[in-house]
Amino acid sequence: MDALPDELLLMVLGRVDDALTLLEEVPLVCKRWHRLSQDPRAWRSASVLIEGCTYYENSYKGEHENHAEILNAARVLVHAPALRHVSFGWYSASPGPFSCSFDKEMMTSALARSKAQVHEIEFPQPDMLEGSGLGYPDDPLEDMSPEELSLLVDFLSRNRKHVRYLKLGHMLQAGTQFQRALGQCENLEELHLMLPDGFQYQGELRGRRLPKLNRLTLKSWYKVEHCRPFLRDLFGAVAQSVRHVRCKDLCLSSKDVLAELPRCLELRSLHCGVEGVAAVKTLTRLRSLSLRIQYADRDQQRVLSAAERGLRACAPLLDLRVLRLDGGFEYGGKWGSQHSQALAALLRTLGTKTPNVTHLSTSGMLTRQVSPETVLALLKSLPRLQSVHIDRFRFDCLPALAEVGRMKRLSGEVSYREGEGDGCRAAVEQLKRQRPDLDCKLSDHQSYY
Repeated sequence: MDALPDELLLMVLGRVDDALTLLEEVPLVCKRWHRLSQDPRAWRSASVLIEGCTYYENSYKGEHENHAEILNAARVLVHAPALRHVSFGWYSASPGPFSCSFDKEMMTSALARSKAQVHEIEFPQPDMLEGSGLGYPDDPLEDMSPEELSLLVDFLSRNRKHVRYLKLGHMLQAGTQFQRALGQCENLEELHLMLPDGFQYQGELRGRRLPKLNRLTLKSWYKVEHCRPFLRDLFGAVAQSVRHVRCKDLCLSSKDVLAELPRCLELRSLHCGVEGVAAVKTLTRLRSLSLRIQYADRDQQRVLSAAERGLRACAPLLDLRVLRLDGGFEYGGKWGSQHSQALAALLRTLGTKTPNVTHLSTSGMLTRQVSPETVLALLKSLPRLQSVHIDRFRFDCLPALAEVGRMKRLSGEVSYREGEGDGCRAAVEQLKRQRPDLDCKLSDHQSYY
């Protein structure tokens, strides 16, 4: 062991992800290991989770828990020279990372004194499942005082030159200082951002550049309104560098979000609602496109028709290799023949604009709301299609799938109703006999719908 150079030992220590081991055990091995344990390279895999005490005033237990874990997390923050990941976790039994006097004292001191170079930070995330049950998420930021929020802002600000990955939750509500610190994260590579229900923005990102940002995820549980100035400046900061954009929940179809996508000329992958398909007009270098199609009666025929017209005006996406179509049926929605016709027209146009697609994946498309022939016609229209993955489709679609001659791989889950299991498995075996050249990896599942 003594013959190994420091660089090799640091590579070994750099694979240890338990921060307490690096803090308490490694320095006690020998003087050399004590010295190496203070090198930031030895901590490149270490992480720390900061969770609040499970006690709160009306708790049925009335006991304080997690104090040992809180103390250990505070010690790591104070003494570690570097950390790969810091996560501010919380859960329904705890009001947040500053939930009791012990927790608050430890974390306030540790966050203020920490000199660690942190590469990934995950701030407290709202939880819709733990919310009021009326569509409002439970957000730990609501239980924090301005002083506690300021600690989190300062923590990001001190690491603005080191952080590579940020998951913000609703931290945009922390105010202009936080937004200003975000704009100074010049080495940021991946950003996960939740748009809260209203927040003050005064142009803190205007003129800023995040030159290394490669991945951007936008999410909101609220209708995205009054965010256009912020989104305009955010996309202005990342348009030249971002390669992958993923929209989730209500950001999938937000006009404010979708309006900014055409600026990202170097985009390689995009996940958005079908409303955003017109944005691909300028995204000629896309290699992966994922579209969410919501089955509902609220203007959905108009949305599908508008998307088809926009796509028809686009040049062929010759670089596109991966296409994913996700369907979702909205409770109480209605799906009629006019919707099916609009979707069929969209998929026909999509097939003509994506001639080089080699992999197609669908989820929730082969359902009672969508005619199987509509999707199968798309599969047959793609001249270079080699691989297909379909989540949960009726086994009576298998004979038609066998006719997609260019397909080399088929995976997914075949569904059947009660009493149809034997027929489903027989259909899968028939497909394998009919297409011995096909790499078939299908599982079966009984559907109750």
